[in-house]
Amino acid sequence: MNKKLLVTALLATLSGTVSAEQKVVAGYFADWQYKNADNPYVVEDIPAEQLTHVIYAFLSMCGPHTGASAEIQQLVAEQCEGKAPYTAIVVDTQAALKKDFGKVNVDVPYQGHFAQLAQLKKENPKLKILPSFGGWTMSEPFHAMAKDNKSIEQFATSAVDLIQQYDFFDGIDLDWEYPGGGGLTTSPWNPETKLSDEQKASEREAFTYLVKTLRGELDELEQTTGREYELSTAVGVGAKAAQIDWQAAQPYLTNMFAMTYDFLGGWGQQTGHTTNLHATERSWWGMGADVFINQMIELGVPSEKIVLGAAFYGRGWQGTKDFDGGLPTQTLVSDQGAQFGTGENGYFMFWDLMQNYSAKQGYQYKYDEQAQAPYLWHPNKKVFISFEDQRSIKAKADWVKQANLGGIFTWELSGDPSGELVDVMHQEMNKQ
Repeated sequence: MNKKLLVTALLATLSGTVSAEQKVVAGYFADWQYKNADNPYVVEDIPAEQLTHVIYAFLSMCGPHTGASAEIQQLVAEQCEGKAPYTAIVVDTQAALKKDFGKVNVDVPYQGHFAQLAQLKKENPKLKILPSFGGWTMSEPFHAMAKDNKSIEQFATSAVDLIQQYDFFDGIDLDWEYPGGGGLTTSPWNPETKLSDEQKASEREAFTYLVKTLRGELDELEQTTGREYELSTAVGVGAKAAQIDWQAAQPYLTNMFAMTYDFLGGWGQQTGHTTNLHATERSWWGMGADVFINQMIELGVPSEKIVLGAAFYGRGWQGTKDFDGGLPTQTLVSDQGAQFGTGENGYFMFWDLMQNYSAKQGYQYKYDEQAQAPYLWHPNKKVFISFEDQRSIKAKADWVKQANLGGIFTWELSGDPSGELVDVMHQEMNKQ
């Protein structure tokens, strides 16, 4: 083995990267979807035998949450009473630890999703279960924590203590949206919240220190338990990915979950594919998952650590202009995002699209073969909906193997309660 390959193999061993024969098939589990009146989703619904990873969304830490809802702010305040700033916390303890979701035969002193996950782990010992810290609405404290190494150390120590307490967890996932800004409370379009170049540079260093410190804490825990623990991170694409020093950070990380979705949405008039695999000459701003993944590789992320994102939902617009149902172009616009959806305007879960947005309701199914992306068009209502289906997910899985990526994951599992999309992910990733 030559020196370069030896170093690569050593880094892969240290960071716990899966081998080519163990491609990642992962799904985020949203802890609030059990309250979905139309299609509640609980741990029992997870098709664990078809997944390598389940990622619990979301946990947080004690710190500012001014951009979050009043309910989340109240929950954080309750959990952080008497705790040091930047201590890792379970935010919704009712969902995670208290609600009775049914009997389990594991001996744990809690109920909730966590008891069900402990049961799931017992039944599927090879399944990796990770808590994810942050998310779009709870990433604000990361920016505050990043200003001081002692705060980073406090979070890292307490996060690892937490997974030791709830020992069905197999590591930690970070969903800081985003180091260097661009998230809910750090919008680059808002002069009051956008980060300065100096702040961006500081957070770049802080992210590396964060993953290095977490990896060190996890390594210490491994010495105690004899188990292996993973450390992964969600990655924003494009300019957001470029804000991280991947050469320095990636050796400490097992997987990077690339958020290759939400390219477009009802927050803008630009209309088209929200999670297309391939960029085409018709793509808005040349966007495509392949472009973003190749950029990550150029930034220093090993391809085999990158996990490609698939969306179990769609984004829609109404009042789409000068469109006859053909292939969308880079000039296609609409009056606004759809003023209807699954629980929120312009957002459509896969199951809802299958049940309520078919030919019966006047929608035409279309598929852009060049982009590998399906869409729906209502010619009378002038409604355009971009989404993901079995065909596009199969194309993504095939491309993952061709590009030697680490695997495929979804945000998020409740969009597919029947498990038909997960089944495609599993079947294609394990096909020889």
